Amino acid sequence: MELDEFKMIWKAYDQKLDATQQLGQKLLQLTLQNRSQSTIDKMLRELRPVLAILSGVVVFFSAVIAGNAFDYTRPIHYVPACLYMIVAIVGLYMSIQHRNNLRNKQLLTHDLYQTLTDIITLRLRHTRLMKWVWMSIMLAGSMVMLPTIARKLPEGWLNTLFLLLIPVGITTLSIGLASMAGMFKDLYVDELREQMNELETLR
Repeated sequence: MELDEFKMIWKAYDQKLDATQQLGQKLLQLTLQNRSQSTIDKMLRELRPVLAILSGVVVFFSAVIAGNAFDYTRPIHYVPACLYMIVAIVGLYMSIQHRNNLRNKQLLTHDLYQTLTDIITLRLRHTRLMKWVWMSIMLAGSMVMLPTIARKLPEGWLNTLFLLLIPVGITTLSIGLASMAGMFKDLYVDELREQMNELETLR
C-alpha cells in the first residue's frame, strides 16, 4: 500500500470517526434536552396544587372578612385575616408569574446550557421568595384566632405578651420542622445542575 493511499484511507476513517463523535454528542444533547424538559414539566405540575391552595386561601379569607365568621368586634381584629389574604395574593401572583416564565422558556440544543442557567436563576429566586411567603402565611395564620382568644382572657401586659408569643412560637416551630424535613430544599434545581454538568463535558 502506497503512502498516499494510506493517507486517504486514514483521512476517510478520521472523518467517519468525527461524524460518529458529533452524532453521539447530538444524541446526548437531545437526551439532556428531554430530561431538562421533563424536570420543567415536573415544576409546572408542582405549581398546580400550590395555585389551588393559595386561591382557596384567598377565597376563604375573603368570605371570613366579608361575613365576619369569627365575630370580630373591633377593626384591628381583622388585621391577621387581612394579612393572611394579602400574603396569599402575593404568593399566588408570584406562582403564576413563575409558571408563565417556565412555560415561555424554550429548550434548544444549541443554547441549552444558557437556558438552564436562566431557569435555575429564576427557580432559586422564586423558591427564596416563596419561602418567605409560606413563613408569613404561617405567622398570619397562627394569629387569626388571637382576637377571639383574647376576649376570653383578662386584660394585662402578661396576657398580651403571651398572646404575641403564641404565633411566634408556632411559626418558629413549624419552620424548624419544615427545614428539618427538607421542605425548603428544591430538588429540581439539583436535577438541572446535574444536567448542566453533563452539558459542560460537551462544550
